[in-house]
Amino acid sequence: METLGLSPSTPKPRGRLRELFWPIIDSDVSARTAAQNAMYACFVIGVANLSPMLMSGGWLAPVLTCLFFVFAGFGIRSFSWTAALSTLFLYGLGIIFSIVSSGAFFGFIAIILLGLLIGGVRAVSFASRWRTEHPGEDIRREPLDGLSRWQRFFARLPLVFWPWARPLFVAYLALYALLAIVLVNFTLFFRPMSLPTSSMEPTIFQGEQVIVLRSWLMGPVHRGDIVVFPAPWNSSENYIKRIVGLPGDRLHLHNKQVILNGHPLDEPYVEHIAVGANEYRDNFPAGPDETLENAPDPDAARAMLDKDVRDGELIVPRGRYFVLGDNRDNSLDSRYIGLIPENSIVARPVFANGSARGFRSIPRIRIGN
Repeated sequence: METLGLSPSTPKPRGRLRELFWPIIDSDVSARTAAQNAMYACFVIGVANLSPMLMSGGWLAPVLTCLFFVFAGFGIRSFSWTAALSTLFLYGLGIIFSIVSSGAFFGFIAIILLGLLIGGVRAVSFASRWRTEHPGEDIRREPLDGLSRWQRFFARLPLVFWPWARPLFVAYLALYALLAIVLVNFTLFFRPMSLPTSSMEPTIFQGEQVIVLRSWLMGPVHRGDIVVFPAPWNSSENYIKRIVGLPGDRLHLHNKQVILNGHPLDEPYVEHIAVGANEYRDNFPAGPDETLENAPDPDAARAMLDKDVRDGELIVPRGRYFVLGDNRDNSLDSRYIGLIPENSIVARPVFANGSARGFRSIPRIRIGN
C-alpha cells in the first residue's frame, strides 16, 4: 500500500455497477442524491406504464398507475417510509412479469430501476437516523445557491407537493390492498361462478351467481354436501350436484324416493315437477330405457349399471360418489353420467345471489346415518 502512495485509511475504488446498485450513503448530500435518483426512477416507471396502456385503448388504469409512481417519487424524495417501501414492494412484484413478458433488454432496465429504488429505501433509512442525531435540521432541504430558477422549482416541488399528496397515496395503497385481498381470495380460497341449468332448484336457481369454496379448504365430504366437479366429457364445463351416496353405500330409487342402506332418505330440499312417470328416472337402477340414449355420457352410466348394481341396488365403489340434483325430475346426475371420482371434486358452493331471495348462504345439510 505504501509503495503506491496509499494509506490503509484511503477509500478504496468502487466499481460503477456497485455504485449504481449500492451507493455510499454517509451524508445528507448523498442521501438526498439517492432519494432524488429514486424519484426520477419512479417518474420513468410511471411514464413506462402509461404509454403502452394508453395505446391499448384504456385510460383510467394507466393514469392511476402513473399518478401512483409520481406521488411515490415525491414521497421518496421527502424521505417517506410509506412511499419507499410500498413502491419497492409493488415494483418488485411487477419486475418479475416484466422480465418474463418483455425480454432480457427491458428486464435489464427494470433491474436498474429496481436498484435506484433500493437506494431510495436506504436513503430513507439514513434520513431517519439523521433526524435523531441532528434535531432541528431538515435533511430534505438542500442548498439552493447557484441553482437556476427551474432547478430551484424542482428541488422545492417534492417538499411542497408531498404533504397534501400523501393522503391520496395512502388511499391508493388501501384500495390496492383491498383489491389484492379480493384477488387472492378468489384465486386461492373462493371462486365466483354461475349455474346454467335448473337442476339444483329450489336450492340454487338457474342463472344465479354462486361463490364456491376451493376443494383444499372443504374438509371431508359428507352426504348432503353440494359439490362442484367438471363434466367427465368436457373439463371446461362444471356441474353442481348434491352427494347422496358415499363409498360403500347401497341405494336405489322407488317411486322417486331414495332408499339408502335400506331406509328411506329424508330430503326436504328435493323438488319434483314432472307429471309423467319414467321407469329409469323414478325407480333407478331399473332399466335402462330409451332416456339413457340422450344422456351426455351414456357409456359411463352403462358401465356403472354393469359393474356396481347388485340385486337391484347400486353399491357405490371406493373412491366414487353418487350425486343427484335437487330438481330431481330435471337433472343430469349420476343416473345419466355415472359415478363421480373423489379427486374430481373442485369446490363447494357457500353463497348464492341473483334471485328474488338476494344474497344468501347455502346451508350445509347432513343426510343419512
